[in-house]
Amino acid sequence: MDHQPETRMLGGHRYAFLGSFPRLYAEGLKAQLEASRIPVHLETPFTDAGVIEIYMGTYMGDVSLWVPAELLQQAHRLLEHDGQPPSQEEQ
Repeated sequence: MDHQPETRMLGGHRYAFLGSFPRLYAEGLKAQLEASRIPVHLETPFTDAGVIEIYMGTYMGDVSLWVPAELLQQAHRLLEHDGQPPSQEEQ
């Protein structure tokens, strides 16, 4: 990576933006990463509005995936190794 990833604080930890993906694809990436003990924060356009949609899983548009900043490179390597390189869509 030639540029600095977008980061933000979530729950007292610095998270880095992994990419934006269609919900179903993102759920698969999230499951792969979590199976390798990489925490993932999935964010819908409604997250900041306080809507509990994230728990119901009804939104199927693009969502953002965030991982702990110190694990971003590991997440990229894992997904590339599994044949699913995330195509990052910068926000």
